[in-house]
Amino acid sequence: MSTERSTAAEDRAAQLSRLLAEKDDQLRLHRERPLPGWLADRRSRRAAALLPVLPLAGGLFAGTLPDTVFRSTLMTAVAALSVAGILLLRRATRLLDAVPDRLLDEREITERNAAYRLSHNVVLALLSVLALMAVADGAMRKVADSALIEGDGWIPIMVTAVLVGTMIPAAVLAWRYTEPLDDTDD
Repeated sequence: MSTERSTAAEDRAAQLSRLLAEKDDQLRLHRERPLPGWLADRRSRRAAALLPVLPLAGGLFAGTLPDTVFRSTLMTAVAALSVAGILLLRRATRLLDAVPDRLLDEREITERNAAYRLSHNVVLALLSVLALMAVADGAMRKVADSALIEGDGWIPIMVTAVLVGTMIPAAVLAWRYTEPLDDTDD
């Protein structure tokens, strides 16, 4: 009985190891694919890094609208734009923010960690601005019987903050990303 359990555990461990190796191979192949020409240069990557501004503006605008079909449609567009943006940004940086350390070299790990530190500060700044807006909204409601954001407008704003917050690390990486130098001797 004990031998059967250890054999079954060994089989599961071997299967898990094979699956992990296959996943790593797929990630390596994806990262080695050449970037499209329009995304290969630094200027294009920096332009792509500004993509989080679009869903942020759309979500803030949606927060000021009454609860209508238009606001729901706008928020759907914001979500779709955010997903497309994160996919594009990850492609532009060769999945640098999404692969495990074991698949990265030392330079890439250093570059990713520096971008994470900066993106942490950017996300904190975004959340601080939203917190200040919420405090101002509360003060306006008490003092002037008016509001900065009417009704349940804070819901789309907070959903947008989460979506943009997920984009920011990849955007910072895209802004700072440098292609590795070719190691071949000419």
